[in-house]
Amino acid sequence: MYQFTLVVMILAGILAGGCSAADPVQQKPAELPQGYLADRIPDDADILFVSIRYVLSGSECLDDTFNTKKNFINDPACNKKIYDPASDALASPRQIYSLDRESSLSVQLTNLECDFSSIKSIDTTRIMAIGMCSDTNGDGKINTMDEPEIHILNLAKKEVECLTCDLDLRAINNPDYSLANQMILFSAQWSDSFHNYLFTLDLEKNLSQITFSADYMDFDCSWSEDGTKIVFSRLPAPFFSQPSQVWLMNADSGSQEKITDGGSNPENEESHGPYPIGIDADPDLSPDNSQIVFSRLRTGQLNQPFGIYELVVVDLITNEISILDSVFANMVPEWKEGGILFIRQIGSTENALDVKQGMYVYNNGLFENLEVDFDVFPIGSNGASWIE
Repeated sequence: MYQFTLVVMILAGILAGGCSAADPVQQKPAELPQGYLADRIPDDADILFVSIRYVLSGSECLDDTFNTKKNFINDPACNKKIYDPASDALASPRQIYSLDRESSLSVQLTNLECDFSSIKSIDTTRIMAIGMCSDTNGDGKINTMDEPEIHILNLAKKEVECLTCDLDLRAINNPDYSLANQMILFSAQWSDSFHNYLFTLDLEKNLSQITFSADYMDFDCSWSEDGTKIVFSRLPAPFFSQPSQVWLMNADSGSQEKITDGGSNPENEESHGPYPIGIDADPDLSPDNSQIVFSRLRTGQLNQPFGIYELVVVDLITNEISILDSVFANMVPEWKEGGILFIRQIGSTENALDVKQGMYVYNNGLFENLEVDFDVFPIGSNGASWIE
């Protein structure tokens, strides 16, 4: 449910500071070619993510010695590559990268006109990606203001195929690909109604609607690793006036079960953006289907401008709830054998370079920042997934 927002104040005239956004560059970087930059996902890669970190290697963001400018966020030329105030969106499209956790080596896989928001590997050469690849609002730009669609990127064939462009859907979000049953699960609205349902779609574009309740809007869906279960976020009517809940059902849409009622709002806060305090969002099942991890909006008054989204785990056997973090905004968690991969946002009202966004992994009681050198908002990734 949560959409990563661009915050004007951190890209404007707040205090400057030092930055280690990239290793020292000894010579001018070569200009990236357009199109596909690899014909397959690297064999040693563990994670796919989307980012605009490539702009820091552009001339606008480099000093005379080809190092990243110390205050690149507030530098006018570099800022224009990062943020477009006219459309309140990123000025450069988010591209797809792979990451090898052991070596910390990242590889940029695409340099397309598309602006991607989340991705999932299908196999070594194909990636499912949701994003904007056409100018649907007619402003002459392709960015987050346009309508998202689900695509299949074929690195080997250097092709992109839109799976949802002719399906009469809008507001498509939160797609998840199941390797077990080779199906895509996502939330969307029919083009003639304001109501989100869940759908499945195979790679031949066969579409099925799997939730139908008029009393709920359904978002934030994901498959279990074995493809037998679906966990999702359900917003009860009247919509956007009370917290969303976590629900679990069988893959055939049977045996729907409410797992949470959402969180509390002890300070009686107003909604944080469009979201009521206490929403339970972006749930994902543990590899053995015994637990669910999700994000819960605790408050919008701290960790500004992002608010605090707790990282929460509920045990499906004991109903015990564990809060893994209650300090930052912990978003879109994905739980695989390697741990819980998620995006963390860290706020600041003093220094733009202290506002952070990047990939983290939680495993065995420890948090690991996977983007130490690139986690300045909004350079850090805002979508990531394990490679299966």
